[in-house]
Amino acid sequence: MHETVTISIGECGNNIGAQFWRDCCTQSDLSVSGHSLHPQVPPPSNLFEEQVSSRFVPRAILLDSDPGTLANIRNSDLGFLFPPSACISGSYGAGNSFGNGCYDPDLLELIQEPLNDQIRIQAEKCDQTPNFNLFHSLGEGTGSGTTAFVLMHLKEEYRTSVFNCSVLPEPDASVVSPYNCILGLNYLIESSSAVLCIDNGYLTAKLGIGEINQYTSRQLVGMFESEKWWIPKYDQDAAYYQRHFYHSETMWKGEIVTSCLVSDTDKVIQEIEFGNTKLYNSGVIQSIKQQLDSFDLMFKRFKLRLLEKSPSIIISDKLNSYQAKIRFL
Repeated sequence: MHETVTISIGECGNNIGAQFWRDCCTQSDLSVSGHSLHPQVPPPSNLFEEQVSSRFVPRAILLDSDPGTLANIRNSDLGFLFPPSACISGSYGAGNSFGNGCYDPDLLELIQEPLNDQIRIQAEKCDQTPNFNLFHSLGEGTGSGTTAFVLMHLKEEYRTSVFNCSVLPEPDASVVSPYNCILGLNYLIESSSAVLCIDNGYLTAKLGIGEINQYTSRQLVGMFESEKWWIPKYDQDAAYYQRHFYHSETMWKGEIVTSCLVSDTDKVIQEIEFGNTKLYNSGVIQSIKQQLDSFDLMFKRFKLRLLEKSPSIIISDKLNSYQAKIRFL
């Protein structure tokens, strides 16, 4: 199978990633330190790299602007699973701002060089250019902004497939979450091959906070370990953005649970089955529409206030172009 490098970004992405790798170890008969419990049955080589003494290390990079989340992972039972060089952090958070996560020079000075080095090292260990999986939240400054920075680098340096597991925030998660979400979605449209949408608000009401990471991890493990696992080929000139966004269904504690709500009139363009998990490539995902509506309202108010203060000011149409592209979904 094609090797895959997983990059967990931000607090939410690393919490999902921690649960994902814990479940991968369980599925692959590995201890949480990466040692094989049944050496005659090796874990999937697309996710793990074999080292000495029947020890397997995830093809993974853990990235956050705040060192706290990664410190918690290193101090947990997973602390010995990841080499120290795989954990990259800044010295403070992104302040829940897309701009800080993507463009803050102090943050980029700390993470850019070690991140690029780790991506290159992981890629050189693979037999061919690997696929990349990114776990993140679109509501956070790091999850949206730093993910955009990573996507730009992958698009420039590695013309390969990129899969995003993207957690969509609740509409009222924070004042700035619609901005973070819409700006982040623009980069997903530009640079990702496929996006699995996870609606945090919908799943919190249905499952409870403590189960969301487990639910998401269960889907991801089943997909990535499946021989059917497939990521659409990256095409820089592709114009059919809406074909790349998926919602999912899986059996959870005896009930079929969907990862997010979709329009009642939505048509399924494509269906992919991985055991108990099904991906649906379809039209209007309600959580994206809610974020776009909130963004529209806030942006109109912003423009009105700005024009009241400076009637002659010219407002850039860049954000409006983001909205137009996202309406393809």
